[in-house]
Amino acid sequence: MTAEFQEIGHSGGKIEIRVMTDLASGRKSYQLRYTHCRPTPSTLIELYALPQGMALEPVNAVGIGGAIPPPSVPGAWLVMITSDSTGQFGHLCPRCEGYWRSGPWPAICPYCRFEAPPIKFLSDAQNAFIRQYCARMCAALDSDEDGVIEIDMDAVADAVGAGTPKPAFYVSEQSQQHKFNCTACGAFNDVLGRYAYCSTCGTRNDLAIFRDESIPAIRETLNASNRAEDAVRSAVSAFDSLAGQYAKQLGTLIPMTRRRLDRLRKRFHDFDEAKETFKAFFDIDIGRDVKSEDLKFIALEFHRRHVFEHNGGEADEVYVRESGDTSVRLKQVIRETPASAHRLLDLLGRVAKNLHDGFHSIIPVRSEPIELTGKRGELGRE
Repeated sequence: MTAEFQEIGHSGGKIEIRVMTDLASGRKSYQLRYTHCRPTPSTLIELYALPQGMALEPVNAVGIGGAIPPPSVPGAWLVMITSDSTGQFGHLCPRCEGYWRSGPWPAICPYCRFEAPPIKFLSDAQNAFIRQYCARMCAALDSDEDGVIEIDMDAVADAVGAGTPKPAFYVSEQSQQHKFNCTACGAFNDVLGRYAYCSTCGTRNDLAIFRDESIPAIRETLNASNRAEDAVRSAVSAFDSLAGQYAKQLGTLIPMTRRRLDRLRKRFHDFDEAKETFKAFFDIDIGRDVKSEDLKFIALEFHRRHVFEHNGGEADEVYVRESGDTSVRLKQVIRETPASAHRLLDLLGRVAKNLHDGFHSIIPVRSEPIELTGKRGELGRE
């Protein structure tokens, strides 16, 4: 795994622009060729750009011998851009200015959920490359002589970390902090922090982190130490983080009163109150299809979390009054069992799924990439 905030070099290769003049008409034309011989992944994309160096639109890939679709603006030039040495591309959100890495054509900012045409998410380095590329094209097409222009991206790749001046076409990316493949569409994302939207389909990754990272880690510690009280405390804390992330996004994306916004910024350590908040504010039922006795159990464990966290495990008047637990007396040390801790983890996984589904019923995902992944899976099974 690439370390955090490490510069990632270009994948290298060579781009050749062959300029030719038709002897009969005197009209100039060009051909593009890309070669790559380095032992690294490389992803090639094409786009149209205006001669002034402004990116215009992506070009859909075509098969060998297929005709490349013409640009929407006559006179735009075809530009080749290749990935970093891991096969990914850096992107920059024009609204929040957040940077991340993913595949070539994202549709959604993973941080602020700004949705825009993919060309809008090109990074500063990629836009600088396009300007250099178009300037070289201008010079070649204005020249009286034909010839071949070579853009040596191998030299760009070799310049990573070097103290010498960078080549004119220098492009590199930077690893971020959390790399994940979207559980809905499979797309790779490398983002700052942990929680984010998939930049391809817009699915939040909070549920995947909770179920695939947080819960297994708590179970592993529980099985090794049998400290069930610690497991309950960690489970409630993990759910609080999960609920807080969804609440933060809802508060950002949906206009609401100051009172409601202030509530969403608070903790979610009281399960019944959290359940009521999401139901009353957004019609999200986090207890959907969970038995009433299981919901009562979750609420009880949330009350016990407070006792384990702040009272050294001794039941106080607040716990006895608010939890409804008649099995303990005032000042009695509450004992937790590994079985009850595992049960809580199982149930919180279901509750978290309900919250995730309810969130996306309000903040929809892009279905096309998810459906495409499903079709690919069906083809792979045939």
